Amino acid sequence: MKIILPEIVAIGIYNTDISQKNVTVSKKRKTTMFEIEIPLEDGGVSYINTDEAPIRTNTIICVKPGQLRHTKLPFKCRYIHMIVTEGVLFDMLTTLPDFIKTEKTEIYTGLFKTMEKLFESGIESDEIMLQSTLLELIYTLYGDSEKTKLLHNAKRNNHKVVEDTIKFIKENLTSDLSLESISKLAGFSPIHFHKCFKASTGKTLRAFVEEQRIKKAVNMLISTSCTLTEIAYSCGFASQSYFSYAFKRRIKLTPREYAKKMSKKYELTADCTVI
Repeated sequence: MKIILPEIVAIGIYNTDISQKNVTVSKKRKTTMFEIEIPLEDGGVSYINTDEAPIRTNTIICVKPGQLRHTKLPFKCRYIHMIVTEGVLFDMLTTLPDFIKTEKTEIYTGLFKTMEKLFESGIESDEIMLQSTLLELIYTLYGDSEKTKLLHNAKRNNHKVVEDTIKFIKENLTSDLSLESISKLAGFSPIHFHKCFKASTGKTLRAFVEEQRIKKAVNMLISTSCTLTEIAYSCGFASQSYFSYAFKRRIKLTPREYAKKMSKKYELTADCTVI
């Protein structure tokens, strides 16, 4: 294991209220070193390449060399800028997520304050303590980053489950698509699945299922000679009466009124003469 200690370039407090008055968004710049920042107050938005996150005191910002970043102001933070180009510490810093949510804000603040004092002391022996504190910072960040990655993977897995569910619903509209049935199929509890589905689609499972059934019914009304009862059952509705009720609630017309309207629209279009 090759451990090369970083070269610390700067440590301090950055406040855009002082350095960038009357500016709402900072200029984009390409970073040349590692930049680790802990916001001192909630503010604007931090942008790193295509990633972004609101600036919050519980979110550590970790920027790597070569990334493009800018910030929607205001922004006030404690920061450390450092250079390391190889070794285990380089590998650890490179794999950190751009934004790390933490419950250890006080610990990070203490580490930054300690590093500031040691960096400014000018005492040669304090360099050892400074590097020791920096190693503790990196170690703490790495531990928190593993939790962030787990949460990210969980969200990504949740999204995949929702995608698979949507595909299943569209292909099985006559099946039991209740929350209990679908959540069991997904391997989630009904409450957890409801939250995941609503977060991904903006709709409840019930509303989405009904929407898909109505879409199929609309297509059958204008392309087949099936009765309303046949259409209702083909689309997964329990009865023709409930189908008509749900259809009017969503389309603002009864199924027969809708079919008649579409038929007249076709006839009017067909009668038009192109000049």
